[in-house]
Amino acid sequence: MQYNAERFNSTFKKETGAAIWEFLTERENIIRMETATYLSRPAIEPMSPLLVQRFGHKISNDRIKQMMGHMVRQIMEQRGYRLQQGNVKITSDENIFSRASRYIAVPEVTK
Repeated sequence: MQYNAERFNSTFKKETGAAIWEFLTERENIIRMETATYLSRPAIEPMSPLLVQRFGHKISNDRIKQMMGHMVRQIMEQRGYRLQQGNVKITSDENIFSRASRYIAVPEVTK
């Protein structure tokens, strides 16, 4: 799986984007994002404390958070999910994300 940075190219290069992508695509983290999705929560929601633990509080920068949301969208879409709703409120005070996207599994088409 490879990240297509598009409009986040400079942020990806300046802000350890490759390390963030590698972290988000770890098997355990994909399971966390899929579980959040199954529970009708934004995929990135459970990642907040792990991201801060790994990368420190600089990860709270708005542009970096936007890039991570862009990354998660690519991860989820490559795994057969589609965007269900953007701008979903995250109510946990300690979460670095205040709003994020929620995904839904795309049903397989039977032949």
